[in-house]
Amino acid sequence: MKNTGSVDLRTNQCGRKPDLTGKNLQDIDQLIASQPDITINEVIDKLKLSVCNETVRKAVIKLGYVYKRKSFHASERERLRCQGGKGDLD
Repeated sequence: MKNTGSVDLRTNQCGRKPDLTGKNLQDIDQLIASQPDITINEVIDKLKLSVCNETVRKAVIKLGYVYKRKSFHASERERLRCQGGKGDLD
């Protein structure tokens, strides 16, 4: 017996669903635009997202932002001796 009916495939429901929705991505984009020095963990806290920081980091990169680490330097670099001046070594 031959089946003449067609079978509709549900390809749009296959696979893993994204953790962040389009609305989440827009909210992240707006938040970073308003506060460029915000950290990934602060984004998660402010938007009350239930995802890990790696997921948000990948989304930020996908949005075209460049991840820049804050640079810290030792306070000793600000001393007069380290700036080429003469110190009190005598």
